Amino acid sequence: MSLSDQQIEKLLKLVVSSQPDDLDCDGCFEHIAEFAEQELAAKEISEAMQVVQRHLNQCPCCQDELNALMEGLRELE
Repeated sequence: MSLSDQQIEKLLKLVVSSQPDDLDCDGCFEHIAEFAEQELAAKEISEAMQVVQRHLNQCPCCQDELNALMEGLRELE
């Protein structure tokens, strides 16, 4: 399987935008509930949660998890 030029460009952008303190998915899941609470409360994302935000911006799987969590929390309100 070979990658298209568009896929290669997307991968390169992800590599360039990664930072040494970036989380993996497990690290993101540890903080996703707190992140969701801040989002629902319309609070400014704390500096600590910005690492989670960066991961969510790059990871569709974790973004899906956040969306499901947010939907569930909204239903509880």
